[in-house]
Amino acid sequence: MTKFLYFKIFLLLTSLGLATTVFAQVDVFADRLVLAHAKGEPIPNLSREASIDMSAAYQIQAAYVKGRLAKDAVAGFKAGLTSSEAQAHFGINRPIFGVLFKSGNYSQNSTISLKKYHYLMVETELGFITQKPIKQTVNSVAELKSYIGQIVPVIELPDVGFALQPVNASDLVAGNTGSMGYIFNGNINWYGQDVNSLAVSLLHDGVIVNQGQGEDALGDQWEALRWLVNQVLAHGWSIEKGHLLITGALGEMVPAKPGNYRAQFNDGAVIEFKFTS
Repeated sequence: MTKFLYFKIFLLLTSLGLATTVFAQVDVFADRLVLAHAKGEPIPNLSREASIDMSAAYQIQAAYVKGRLAKDAVAGFKAGLTSSEAQAHFGINRPIFGVLFKSGNYSQNSTISLKKYHYLMVETELGFITQKPIKQTVNSVAELKSYIGQIVPVIELPDVGFALQPVNASDLVAGNTGSMGYIFNGNINWYGQDVNSLAVSLLHDGVIVNQGQGEDALGDQWEALRWLVNQVLAHGWSIEKGHLLITGALGEMVPAKPGNYRAQFNDGAVIEFKFTS
């Protein structure tokens, strides 16, 4: 047996050992995330302590979310990094997803204190509300549309306040993709409209800080939604009637700052809210 073959076997066994170690610590890592959330502490950068690939990161995410469900409930799911620019920033070539909690649902015109967050961001998005459960892989957009009863404007408020910077994609996934808060305008229903042509401007104290349009999410809102649905199901989650599914940022995410915010869509739909320091 050649030295090269011995070396390859050594690398394989080493990688298997690392993988076994990480998967054995899934619950330990998840408990740390739950505790950090409960204490209002920054999100731990778990990848600084172990080699965590995306598979392990999603297992940690699932255990973390289930740990929080003792005091909360699933409200839906979110896609993240649905633009090539966002993916490049985190060094990956695909989107990611996370779970939305019912506790994160803010009403229109809410006043939100920034004191309870570490690095809150603002994203303008579209949301799809299911009219019946989705239990199996969705193979086409036509099939997908049969599950959706309402399409609404959404503001997502992810908190990416990690203990250390920079943050990599596996840390982001393990920490539930920054899922924290969201606002949606339930008085709107864009079902049947061309959602890819919807455009939005986000204003902070009257000044435009972000602009985007529907096609910013993977180039097509419905394909972005289909990706999200199938990934959620593949990772063992259930999508129930009334769940909110959001497909990623239109334009860019911007840091939350004290002041008045207004998201204006080109058909007249509006979401307004305020941050205090």
